[in-house]
Amino acid sequence: ATVMIYALIGVTGRTTNADEYYVAGRRIPAFYNGMATAADWMSAATFIGLVGILFSSGYKGLAFIVGWTGGFCLVAMLIAPYIRKFGSYTIPDFLAIRYSQGKEGGSKSVRVVAVGATIICSFVYLVAQIQGVGLIVNRFIGVEFGVGIFFGLAGILVCSFLGGMRAVTWTQVAQYIIFMIALLLPLSMISYKKHNSIFPQVS
Repeated sequence: ATVMIYALIGVTGRTTNADEYYVAGRRIPAFYNGMATAADWMSAATFIGLVGILFSSGYKGLAFIVGWTGGFCLVAMLIAPYIRKFGSYTIPDFLAIRYSQGKEGGSKSVRVVAVGATIICSFVYLVAQIQGVGLIVNRFIGVEFGVGIFFGLAGILVCSFLGGMRAVTWTQVAQYIIFMIALLLPLSMISYKKHNSIFPQVS
């Protein structure tokens, strides 16, 4: 059901406009942008991996949370405003224009280095994401791990390919709501069973 919701959002959010595709027309309200960013933070790697790290390592596992939460904040404060100011869509575009040294269209060598760095950083993170997608689909549908990865990536591709950032942002908003229910409902149930309260945070 949730995958169908995401696919429906992807289909209804389809666009051929470059500004809509890359930056959702810069028209997403801040509240929903915050939800989408939070859902991005609470990805498969976080949802499975971080919970596992905290369970096995205890408070020492919080170092991982501080690390990538800090990364999100640094990107939002130190990089995103300048990308917007320069009218760029991606970090390689921004860096190529920023260090163009007067060249028309930006520096090609800077763009190539930036693309390479982006691929390396993204690859490490995507491996964990794809592993998580395969595990989740394998557990819930009962298909083989490899087939689960194929289903998960096909769904992501359909959503992002048709609607770009506009579809992805609204999909992430829906995912945020589902993530919050999936995180808080079991926690509240366990808390009620152990402490007769559905709000473990207050105790």
